Amino acid sequence: MNKYLSFHIYAILLLLILPGSVFAQLEQSDRLEIPASAFSTEQFEVFSLGESGVLTVIRGDQFSNRNEQWQFAKYDSTLKAVWRNAYKLDFRYIPVMAYQAEHFGYWLFAEPDTDHFLFLQLNYSDGTIDIHKGNLLAGVDVQQFKVIGSKALISGYYHSRPVVLVHSFFDQTTRVLPGLYEKNTELNNVDINEQDGYINVITYAFRKKNCIFEIKTYNYEGKLLKKTSLSDPRNSIISGQIVPLNPDDSYLIGNYSVGCTQYSQGLYVTHITDNEPDKPEFIEFSELQNFFNFMKPKRRQRMMERIGKRKSMGKENRFRYRLLIHELIQTENEIVLVAEVYYPNQKTSTPVISGVGSRPYISRALEGYKYTHAIVCGFDRNGKFKWDNCIPIKDLTSFDLQEMVQVTRVDDYFVLAYPQEGEIHTEVISRDKVVVEGEKFKIAPKTEGEKVLNNEDGYLSPWYGQYFLAYGMQRIGSSSVGQGREVFYINKLNYKTTDIGKANDTEEAARPRE
Repeated sequence: MNKYLSFHIYAILLLLILPGSVFAQLEQSDRLEIPASAFSTEQFEVFSLGESGVLTVIRGDQFSNRNEQWQFAKYDSTLKAVWRNAYKLDFRYIPVMAYQAEHFGYWLFAEPDTDHFLFLQLNYSDGTIDIHKGNLLAGVDVQQFKVIGSKALISGYYHSRPVVLVHSFFDQTTRVLPGLYEKNTELNNVDINEQDGYINVITYAFRKKNCIFEIKTYNYEGKLLKKTSLSDPRNSIISGQIVPLNPDDSYLIGNYSVGCTQYSQGLYVTHITDNEPDKPEFIEFSELQNFFNFMKPKRRQRMMERIGKRKSMGKENRFRYRLLIHELIQTENEIVLVAEVYYPNQKTSTPVISGVGSRPYISRALEGYKYTHAIVCGFDRNGKFKWDNCIPIKDLTSFDLQEMVQVTRVDDYFVLAYPQEGEIHTEVISRDKVVVEGEKFKIAPKTEGEKVLNNEDGYLSPWYGQYFLAYGMQRIGSSSVGQGREVFYINKLNYKTTDIGKANDTEEAARPRE
């Protein structure tokens, strides 16, 4: 046989084999199925506990519609049960929000139209439950709930003005942090520094047609220590996350807009020393190498041509993107920002399965949200912008605005993944390069011979190392004719990067020698 004909046949076989054997890297190693009750409506939540396992919470009561049963269960890293515990919630209380700390989980409950609140503290190690009660503020619209030490931080709005309440579990006292109850001010974030015992309250205020971004720092006792203000004559800071270097030295990284709007124009980074911020470095979306890669090639080319033309004419580019920025990923050598680009979608109902780490139980919007793409940007430890990348998202809608794209570092790669209709979509990047383009993987049932008849809600969470948690509700059956059975499921997914790049090596080796 002619050696060139032989090579072409081999190359075709190689192309048929390689996509499955080399690039299909996501594997389902373990699966847990919990039968759903046929007698009551249940709600299912999953909390990642890292290498120590996973926590599940099932709410509902098949015997009474008054006191709701909360069932907690911990599973190890192989999804084997470690302990179970339950709590009967007084029907007068409604769940408001949950917070996940390192060793404990916390749930905040409120009695409507009163100032009575209840805190449930769950010990991850043995499942013991402690209950704390307190009087906060009647009618406060809770936006965020966190715990530092033995104190709960409840932030929100009271009579349309921002408040942050500090409740002590030790002596049941509650105090309001000073200097926040102001008009035309919005809460951006409450950031806690557990190591130094600091509470940073970040606000966004409108003052005389200017937008002022402020960080107020309090100690553990609630005393105001310092205040840092950021204001720019042209650009308005929308959000910011603090990267502490030492007590008096930090970086602030987030997104910005033009003209006091919520539409992002790009990203920024600034260095803060002794309460004084340096002039921010603004990085417009058009300066990112891969921001518009979610578009089809012709549309992207037209967009870049319009941007270039406006710049050549000395005109500003105005973008109308909304960003959901994740918590920064910090490694030894770099700081990684992940953000999803979205826009409000059609009205929809509230889901029964929640999928965020620190999550509200009361939906704040009747609108769904549609995601277009997610960006990943890297900064060095000196706050210098270094690289960016992007993963397109097709037809993904969420009932609540929450993080859908999960990013996990595996070896020297970042695995980007999101769930959609019983499948996991993945992309693997190495900084600004895409090393494995978009792939899809189906979530399989536990029992051989069964198949998934219906997927209702699916979520994805990074677990530890190269492992992901995929979870939600499915209807499982051996035939599409019958009704099947409903289960809450958790899948342990493992992404292996060892074979990345071997396709090129194999193709090179397959070339005929002259």
